[in-house]
Amino acid sequence: MTTSSIEQFKSHGSVGLLAVALALSACIGNLGSDDGQSPAEGTNGTSGSSSSGGSGSGSAGPGEPLRCDTSTVDPGPSPMRLLSREQYLNTVRDLVGDVPGLDAALGPAIEASAFGLLQPDVTQVELEHFQAAADAIAAVVVGNPTALDEIAPCEAGAEPSECARQLVVGFGARAYRAPITDAADIERHLQLFDVGAETSYEHGIELLLRGMLQSPRFLYRVEIGTSEKVSDRAVKLSPYEVAARLSYMLWGTLPDARLNEAIEDGSLTTKEGVAAQLGWMLEDERGQKLVHRFLGSWTHMNGLNSVVKDADAFPEWQSRSFRESLRGQADAFFDHVLDDEGGKLSALLTSTTVFYNKDLGGYYGVTGDDSFQALKRTDGTASGILTLPALLAIQAKPAESSPIYRGKFVREALLCQQLPAPPANIPKPPEVDPNSSTRERLSQHEADPSCVGCHQLLDPIGFGFEHYDALGRYRELDGGEPVDASGKVIATRDINGDFEGVTELGAKLAGSAEVEECVARQWFRFAIARFEQDMDGCSMESLLETFKAAGQDLNALPRAVVGTDAFLYRRPIDAHTKEMP
Repeated sequence: MTTSSIEQFKSHGSVGLLAVALALSACIGNLGSDDGQSPAEGTNGTSGSSSSGGSGSGSAGPGEPLRCDTSTVDPGPSPMRLLSREQYLNTVRDLVGDVPGLDAALGPAIEASAFGLLQPDVTQVELEHFQAAADAIAAVVVGNPTALDEIAPCEAGAEPSECARQLVVGFGARAYRAPITDAADIERHLQLFDVGAETSYEHGIELLLRGMLQSPRFLYRVEIGTSEKVSDRAVKLSPYEVAARLSYMLWGTLPDARLNEAIEDGSLTTKEGVAAQLGWMLEDERGQKLVHRFLGSWTHMNGLNSVVKDADAFPEWQSRSFRESLRGQADAFFDHVLDDEGGKLSALLTSTTVFYNKDLGGYYGVTGDDSFQALKRTDGTASGILTLPALLAIQAKPAESSPIYRGKFVREALLCQQLPAPPANIPKPPEVDPNSSTRERLSQHEADPSCVGCHQLLDPIGFGFEHYDALGRYRELDGGEPVDASGKVIATRDINGDFEGVTELGAKLAGSAEVEECVARQWFRFAIARFEQDMDGCSMESLLETFKAAGQDLNALPRAVVGTDAFLYRRPIDAHTKEMP
């Protein structure tokens, strides 16, 4: 339940440019060199954190090449995973049905860090929210005779404590995603019922449900593994644990009746059996949106509603309909790439198809209606996700574009290069001047020695987006002057060099092996819920090779990950010690 640290090592910059290399080494810890070689031993780095369980000294940081050690099977850490807000709500719905006011009981929605990579300890406030939610769920169940009879049936003349016992065993197996078989464990649950039953059967069930829905076994996805060894560092998961991994990855909720049948008939005990279950789960309505959800999370779409824009400069942003249209446009584009363009990574980065409705027609000089319509842009202003207005608005400031944010998105989301947080003594940015361009205002970064190291990684990439304002609208002028969208990429394995505008940048990224590998890494983080580490070399190699063999079809990613060691197994644990380092 605690967060762990992943060290990011061995930074270096452009070969042959000592001053640049020294500046870069102070800024970032895992950039590849210009010649494509892995970072040299003994160089400095930065540190980051992850909920995954940290890697030891000498580990590769996020983005560094991983090597496959075939001498042993090592699935890496398997942290306890707290249910996300969406998973919690879905799980409760599938356990007891709709609960009015449940979302409010959980408190304000806070967007999680990307792909759950950072999972802090549960705070006291969050515990109180979980308690309030459990109280609300239990009250709804016992207040509805039909719901109560479905969850805790008790026929006339039956012993109430036996009815409660059946709830613990039956409901508990679903809520905890594993059967409760220990007699002492069952009795501990029934003590809650006994206290409440002094008032009434219903109150006893209410207290019992409150307790179960606040249990770590409900709030967290707990995995123990089996005694069946695959290697000295790997054991098989139980069928219940495999089912939970599948259902929460694909559907964001607990296993259903069909998946529980697979548990019982042994279908989840082999790699082939797991792959077979994945097939029908992907065809299920809930599974069909899996890769779509990945794209939305990868591009930070969940944070759109929390973005603030200057009301005077962008009054349309204050309209909820406008913001919903931006998200709807992104969703329509994701579906188009996955369904109509073969799920190709190149289409995601370079497609010239855009979508518009009545709120967004003005972006493209057309008039729309309530539905989204497709439009081909042949004027060089569209390049897949790189020109999605929602993404550009998220990666911008309230009143102006932001080459820094946009450059950082490319570095971290598309190249998997982790940058540190800005220094504490960062100078105040210049005020927005309508008579000067964003590029001009950021020119201080080239002159200030404390800025140049990091910003030469960010700004030259971000300048390529300058044809797009803070709402992602195309523009020819900025600060009264023609936009200069020339850019430059450094410190990558295979796309260094100058480019002009986003379309040229998109073409560079689409042809990059480093980007291809980053997509595989991002999917691993999304599906496994942790950073990749040294021991994941074989899992990453398998995932990447499957992605390549599928022609970089994003739709192949789910099948690619379920066959990896990281998904199929876990490390053995001892009840009295921490997990192996």
